[in-house]
Amino acid sequence: MRIGRWNVGQIFNRSNARISETTPMLSNNSNNNKNENENGNRIEGGIMDNTAFKHNSDGNSSGSNSGGGGGYSSNHNNNNGNEEEEEEWMEPTEEIGSIPKSSGMRKRMIESTGKILEGLNEKISLKERTFYYIPFLTWIQSYSPSLLKSDLLAGISVAVMLIPQSLAFANLIGIDPRIGLQTAFFPLLIYLIFGNSKQAAIGPESVVSILSATTLDLIVGVVSDHSNSIAEKEIYLRERAAWVCVLTLMIGFSALLLGLLRFGFLVHMFSRALLSGFINAVAIHIILEQLGTLFGFSIHSHSFEIVIELFRRIKETNTIALGVGIGCLSFLVLFRVLGSLKVKQLGFIKFVPHILICVLIATIVCGTTDLKEKIDVLGKVPSGFLTPLETLKGSNIKMKKIAEVIPSAFFITVIGMIESVLVATTFASKLNYRVSNNRELVAMGLSNCIAPIFGSFPAFASLGRSALNFQSGARSQISSLVSAIIVFFSIMFLLPFFEYMPKVALAAVIINAAIGIFEFHELIFLWNIRAYQDLFLFFLSFISTNVLGVEGGIALTIAVSLLLIVKHTSSPHVAIIQRSPSNPEHFEEAAIIRDINLFQEKHDFYLEYMAERGVLIARIDEPLYFANIGQIKELFMKLEQRGTVPVHAVVLDAGNIPFVDPSAAATLHELFQEWKNRMILICLVKTRPPVVNLFIQCGIIDLVTPERMFSEIKDAIHYLEQSITDHVNQRGFP
Repeated sequence: MRIGRWNVGQIFNRSNARISETTPMLSNNSNNNKNENENGNRIEGGIMDNTAFKHNSDGNSSGSNSGGGGGYSSNHNNNNGNEEEEEEWMEPTEEIGSIPKSSGMRKRMIESTGKILEGLNEKISLKERTFYYIPFLTWIQSYSPSLLKSDLLAGISVAVMLIPQSLAFANLIGIDPRIGLQTAFFPLLIYLIFGNSKQAAIGPESVVSILSATTLDLIVGVVSDHSNSIAEKEIYLRERAAWVCVLTLMIGFSALLLGLLRFGFLVHMFSRALLSGFINAVAIHIILEQLGTLFGFSIHSHSFEIVIELFRRIKETNTIALGVGIGCLSFLVLFRVLGSLKVKQLGFIKFVPHILICVLIATIVCGTTDLKEKIDVLGKVPSGFLTPLETLKGSNIKMKKIAEVIPSAFFITVIGMIESVLVATTFASKLNYRVSNNRELVAMGLSNCIAPIFGSFPAFASLGRSALNFQSGARSQISSLVSAIIVFFSIMFLLPFFEYMPKVALAAVIINAAIGIFEFHELIFLWNIRAYQDLFLFFLSFISTNVLGVEGGIALTIAVSLLLIVKHTSSPHVAIIQRSPSNPEHFEEAAIIRDINLFQEKHDFYLEYMAERGVLIARIDEPLYFANIGQIKELFMKLEQRGTVPVHAVVLDAGNIPFVDPSAAATLHELFQEWKNRMILICLVKTRPPVVNLFIQCGIIDLVTPERMFSEIKDAIHYLEQSITDHVNQRGFP
């Protein structure tokens, strides 16, 4: 392959002919370009790689020679016009080269390498792909009946917590209670088929539910108990149910798309301090939103305005509702505190279905006394599932409003996936199995894409229910199937029994869930390690979310996280290298520079050898692209200016540069051209094949020349030692 004046084979051919003991660098298995070196040996037109091997048709692996120094060396001799290859062992690598030539292990390593490469090229069958993307088909075949007892117990334990929580979060969002129970059924069933986590309890989740409720308030508005008629309220509730299904569908599509495009890393994109501040603020927001129900009247304000309205209308307090609410909340908090105590005798507390007990007692008391006439109750709820697409009938959904929901839907997706991935990876590591972020995104995406067809709001893994699932003995997804079956029977037969369930009891369940998501430990941790910048981010997110509302907090969290990503990725990561004082042939890091603003005065980063010779040796430890190349160029200019001696040569270790984009290549060309104009020698070390090809195309190789491309820093220094004296004299330095 010839591009411009040079091809890749020529570059390394010249370098190897000049340096007798150069370790081969990289490989390019191109058989179409072969060049002859000065001794007549044939060199493949590719870059050397001492770890690349080509697989012969007889099943044995042979090494590909690329420049006479790697893996194998192939000597080509003419014999009656036929070209024969004689393979002989070289000492190419630290891994294989250190094994004796006659060792059987060495041959087995080569053979296994060939088999691995051969296996990578094999196409995956449709059956294998099906079993990969539908894990249910795999684990159901190998399920052990011995696990059934523990899975049954875990499924029942999760179900008795899931049912009242689903009703509570449906009440929080302001939709039909059946949609809440369907959210506990359909996503759970779909994840059971496509998900990988054996302990993840899928369904309504507190943070996601409050974010969904806030988003719906922005789209549909808040119903007024005083100005709207019953008919208008029914229309409003239907509109709200339709929009929550649309929101869920958008969240599901976002998660599915991110998973299919393998963007699972985005769940780690946001600063932990920012997210922690946001979640703590959301917890306060949840509690404030439930204060109206707790005091027995409707509040139409948001955020801290709720407190003002509460004090203004304190005389309207329904003391009976407040008493029931405080009683239920005290009961739930008591069990939460006892469950958190590390006392062996209280270990059974974690398995007591305290939420179900609380709601059942409140419902029985309310239904058997005249209490139902003094406080708000859930009301009649018909049994059975909603028909598919029933929630969307007669709704007024406009594309303009859908576009307004996209940022909130994306952020809710990320928030939900952060907790879901945390749940999946935590329990997978405890039980020694593996989960993939991308496949979890796909499973959650499918769950939230299919479930809204029947009527549901966003569902993700709940840390609390998943922990209960694990502690109850869940060792497979059968526990989720058991929970789904119990929820199914609740929808079909038990809904009429929830008629007298007090809404204030559901508010107590929600407040208790909000207390559980407070992350005071994160604040304490940041304070203990004196992470003042992260503490600032924590309070910035916390205060802005409480002052501006959840939507304002979402916008700020996304914006600041993106700014932090840009800041950190654009900051240079460059190591300054020096000759080791104890071993002249060894080179080590003298300084690592991540901030170009650290140079306030002259520093001698060149140390002993560089101070004598004016040679700057640097290693770039990141890809070069448009966002960071400007600061890296500025860094090199500052290093040159701030040094105590003039720079005569620059040795750039490019071994840790995986790729260079066109913008960075153009900027490097400008920098190298400037150095060349000032007669500063440039040497490149360990340059990777894709980078070399790009450098050929953009003309950087013409500036450096192949004679100054090396596989080791010591080879570059040996070359400079031979030529730097003449070069310095030519520049006119003493």
